[in-house]
Amino acid sequence: MDHSGPPWSTVVHVPRMTKEQIDEEILETAAALFARHGIGQTSLQRVADAVGYSKTGLLHRFPTKEALEEATVAHAVERVERIAARVSPLPPGPARDRAVLEALADLAEHRPGLVSFLLTALSQGSAAAGRLDVLGEVVFRSFGAGSVPAGEPLPPEAVARGVRITSAIGGLAVTSLAFCDLAPGAVRPHLLAAALGALGHPDQED
Repeated sequence: MDHSGPPWSTVVHVPRMTKEQIDEEILETAAALFARHGIGQTSLQRVADAVGYSKTGLLHRFPTKEALEEATVAHAVERVERIAARVSPLPPGPARDRAVLEALADLAEHRPGLVSFLLTALSQGSAAAGRLDVLGEVVFRSFGAGSVPAGEPLPPEAVARGVRITSAIGGLAVTSLAFCDLAPGAVRPHLLAAALGALGHPDQED
């Protein structure tokens, strides 16, 4: 007997997500919910429902909400560490600044929940904000900005550079989220131009 089925039938095999892909999807969803509702108001059940996972399955990966929060913070730091490592061969200057901003724009485009969580955590002083201090250090290092020993006053040039970097990053992050419903290609050039302008660079390739 022929069990091959009718000639027009087609079996579509959808590749299964890897463990890493599943975890990343969970962390992105959790980040978006933490940002939107606050960590205290976001239950594991809410995260499980949003990601289409059972709560039991979620608990196998993240046994507590605190573990999920810690993983979300660690994931954010790791993503920014990647950017810092990628641009580290470039000397401080316009080309390196552009490379960092382009990488941050990519992150905001593909991981809006993560970016939203970072902004919320840092601006509202949540429990995660203290653990995100290292994130700010990595971001500044990616731009080639040196650190100042604790207790010592910042020199004027470091203050000026810090203000420009913070303005560029904040503007890029907030604007990318505000215009997330538009095609990235329509927003990205203006996004980078504004961020580069905040750093004092003309909008041109170096």
